[in-house]
Amino acid sequence: MANLTLTGILEKMTGKDKDYRYMATSDLLNELNKEGFKLDVDLEAKLSNIVIQQLDDAAGDVSGLAVKCLAPLVKKIHEQQVLEMTNKLCDKLLNGKEQNRDIASIALKTIVAEVPTRLLQNLFLSPFPQS
Repeated sequence: MANLTLTGILEKMTGKDKDYRYMATSDLLNELNKEGFKLDVDLEAKLSNIVIQQLDDAAGDVSGLAVKCLAPLVKKIHEQQVLEMTNKLCDKLLNGKEQNRDIASIALKTIVAEVPTRLLQNLFLSPFPQS
C-alpha cells in the first residue's frame, strides 16, 4: 500500500502545477519521516532522481522542501544510491547552471551531515565526476 501511495506522490512531484509539486514534496517528507517507511530498489532510484531534479525547480519553496527530504531519504536508501546522488550533486556544482549551484551545495552539505561515518569515507574515496 505504501508503494502505491508513493507512486501517486511521485507523479504529482513531476507535474506542471507548482502547488501540486509543493504539496507532493511535503507529503513525501511526511512519508520519509515515518518510522516504518521502506522502499524497494526501483522506487529508491526513481525517488532519488526526482528529489535531485526538484532541486532545480523554478519554485524556490519546492526546491527548499526537496533539500529537507534529503536528510531522511539518505538514511533509508542503499549506499550505492547515496553515492549516485552525491555524484549528481557534484556534477551540478561543477557543470550546472550558476543559479542552481547554491542549492546543490546545500543539498550536498545536508547529505554529508546525515550519512554515517563509514559511508562518508566511501563518498570521499569514490572518484568525483569528471568535467
